[in-house]
Amino acid sequence: VERSVYRHGTSDYPLDEIIIDPFRRHVVESQVQEAKPASVALPLDLREFQQQQEKDFLQTSLQQAKFNQKKAAELLGLTYHQLRALLKKHQI
Repeated sequence: VERSVYRHGTSDYPLDEIIIDPFRRHVVESQVQEAKPASVALPLDLREFQQQQEKDFLQTSLQQAKFNQKKAAELLGLTYHQLRALLKKHQI
């Protein structure tokens, strides 16, 4: 209870959530997407696989952001300059 009061930070508004187990993740069910592992045949070239995954994520983020590079970078949690460097690296 003390942790919840401390984390709330202000006494102007009532405390709306008490965290009993601070190590439990608080995630809304609708936000959770089950990641199903892709069926990958081994042996494989891990670096090449990672490069392809990175390229796919770049292309998907650009499509979702309607090719706005600033928004695509935000979707990936990158800065604009980091995204530009990856686009150059993958020749996109």
